Amino acid sequence: MNAIDVHTHIVPEKFPAYIGRNVDVPWPSMAPAHACHCHVMIRGKVYRTVHQSTFTLEDRLADMDRTGIALQCLSPMPELLSYWLPAEDAQVLCRYLNDEIAGMVSRHPARFAGLGCVPLQDLDLALAELDYLVDVLKFPGVEIASHVNGVSIGDARFEPFFAAVEAKGACVFVHALRPAGKDRIVGSFSEQAVCFPADVALAAASIVTGGIAERHPGLRLCFSHGGGAFVGMVPRLSRAWHLNKPARESLPRDPLEYAKRFWYDSIMFDTGLIELVAARFGATQVVAGSDYPFTLGDPDPVKTLSGMQVDANTLQGFFRDNALRFLGRT
Repeated sequence: MNAIDVHTHIVPEKFPAYIGRNVDVPWPSMAPAHACHCHVMIRGKVYRTVHQSTFTLEDRLADMDRTGIALQCLSPMPELLSYWLPAEDAQVLCRYLNDEIAGMVSRHPARFAGLGCVPLQDLDLALAELDYLVDVLKFPGVEIASHVNGVSIGDARFEPFFAAVEAKGACVFVHALRPAGKDRIVGSFSEQAVCFPADVALAAASIVTGGIAERHPGLRLCFSHGGGAFVGMVPRLSRAWHLNKPARESLPRDPLEYAKRFWYDSIMFDTGLIELVAARFGATQVVAGSDYPFTLGDPDPVKTLSGMQVDANTLQGFFRDNALRFLGRT
């Protein structure tokens, strides 16, 4: 039992009451649901019903032991990143979530690591919270969304944030959130199933095409859900770069070179696709992920990865070594 799960989420057992000065703020709260579950409420409506394992460490540890997970990286449920809140309110919520995660880590430091959150809609507040979660709480990194209120994370306005992350030696876990294309879903499928793969691919592409990966080669970024559609997008980006002079002038390297610097979690639901990501971007760039405790995830990533036809060293990389490099622990 030595695997590291880089993709898990928490929801706190309760939220503080809203005490800000703004009106009609979609501030979260918790309400009882059926046995062992709670409702996450936003504006008085149920946003999501979550199992108590989102906040109860005993349940979480038991599941980790059962599935061979030695360490979980704890990040907030993505909706709690709250980029649409007034910035000062989002900063309060981020601080609360970061402190909640820190409390979980402090109770079991050998089993948990924190990936906190920052209010990216305001760079000054985001940089201050980054200082807090890395320098004070000693988290290895931060979770961010694929875009901030419709602006891709590769946009130049976020460069000071990525520069600060690089300077601190921290890592960034990128998760899809409120994705593009929801209005084009056909049939009874969720945005997580249909739109997340495209949205995380847009985020990864923006980091490349916007030049952030070029200007900050020390950045350690991991993209959720195997990078989504990015593995199929990169060959097209490379083709465009070779054919398009303005693209070559904007980037000195083939986009594939930047893509090989990123990490990708294993939540792809197909070992052939995991093999494709490993072949295209490098077996050293794939890490175990589960999306614990949510249902549209991989409930047993160790079992999934163990079923692949790879050598023992590659498998150990998937389980642990690649994640240690992502977290900056080697």
